[in-house]
Amino acid sequence: MLKFMAGGALALSMAVSHPAASAPLDGLFVEGDSLTVGSSDSIKANLSTDFRTITVDAEVGRSTPTGISRLNAGQGANVWVVALGTNDDPDPKTMRRYVKTVLSRAGTKPVLWVSVWRSSAYNKMNRMFSRLDAKSSQLSVLRWDLFIAQNPQYLAGDRIHLTTAGYEVRGKMIADAVRALLGSR
Repeated sequence: MLKFMAGGALALSMAVSHPAASAPLDGLFVEGDSLTVGSSDSIKANLSTDFRTITVDAEVGRSTPTGISRLNAGQGANVWVVALGTNDDPDPKTMRRYVKTVLSRAGTKPVLWVSVWRSSAYNKMNRMFSRLDAKSSQLSVLRWDLFIAQNPQYLAGDRIHLTTAGYEVRGKMIADAVRALLGSR
């Protein structure tokens, strides 16, 4: 289980091993929206030695249902990252169904879900992500919302999208969370 605390520190319950110390894994699949489009280069650069292939399937304005419909492209990957929800209504019950669908389609693959930063209306949804994380050995949640609340300097003018430095940080945080997820298995 991964949690980003409000201060931005990654709290882990065990030591993290770096998978690049052994042979790289076959594949990483990342499904996302515009925030993932912006973070794509950073994700790839930070995980290039950990995975033989990194597939980022992201599009501006992508909703979670659309992202779920595209998950078959990640079937050959070892790990999935899902960074969706920004373009959806902040309904925890609906999003919970989406998360369960993703976990079911992932089979035994570990899934990292990136929480949503948009407005306080998404707080209940993000807490729901954390509750699911606490109950699942397959799911880990990167609490991006808590980090960015403490580091608003990375937000662009619309307060949703990021500055260039913000996209770099987000990509690095996703990479670090993927490594921690792999180290905890």
